[in-house]
Amino acid sequence: MADQTKVIILCSWGATSSQLAKKVQEAAEKRGLDVEAFAGGTGEFKEKASQYDVALLEPQVRHLKKEVSKVADEHDIPMELVDQRAFALMDGEKVLDQILKLKK
Repeated sequence: MADQTKVIILCSWGATSSQLAKKVQEAAEKRGLDVEAFAGGTGEFKEKASQYDVALLEPQVRHLKKEVSKVADEHDIPMELVDQRAFALMDGEKVLDQILKLKK
């Protein structure tokens, strides 16, 4: 994966996603990968979707999956829920693996 991957981690307001994005960023740097992790709210995703390569939705906002999937599909961006265990543990390594799998 030579090119940069931009990922957005979505929650309601961007608070917990900021923490998780930071952990993912640290995991990517440790592995020498060019991954830029951003945090955001589901509301702003509509306007900014085209800027990202992968979108992850946090488990606590899974009820918004249909709406977020529609936007992701329009921009041809792979999207899924953050692994619940990885989210609970704020496991940046595991979430990074999820991102890399989606990117393929």
